[in-house]
Amino acid sequence: MIRLFIDGGSNPKKQCSSIGILLINNGRQTQIGQKLANYVDNHQAEYLALIKSLELLIENELTEQLILCHSDSKMLVDAVNKHYTSNDKYKYLLEKLLSLLQHFSNFHLKWISEKENRGAHELAKQALYSK
Repeated sequence: MIRLFIDGGSNPKKQCSSIGILLINNGRQTQIGQKLANYVDNHQAEYLALIKSLELLIENELTEQLILCHSDSKMLVDAVNKHYTSNDKYKYLLEKLLSLLQHFSNFHLKWISEKENRGAHELAKQALYSK
């Protein structure tokens, strides 16, 4: 089983955004904090964190394992689980996510509190404020 914690961050004043990914596989942690090339809002950063996570899992041929993914973005979790967003700004990101999810046989996305998502949050925050 793979546990995945994701978060996105955005700073409108500095016009920068980031993602944080914490992947736990067989007791080993992989931590990714990455500043995004372009500024996006916080919701878009959340989508991009999940997209990057799925791409990493596909690249590492981990699509057949049980994957429990956790996000503190209720909007993201609801959109992915319902396969729908009413916001045109996020539709292309949701379509990309749903396309990537077709590669996975046992993927589950669950909402958790910000407190429970502290690891991914800190990674995104560190990347957001790094120079």
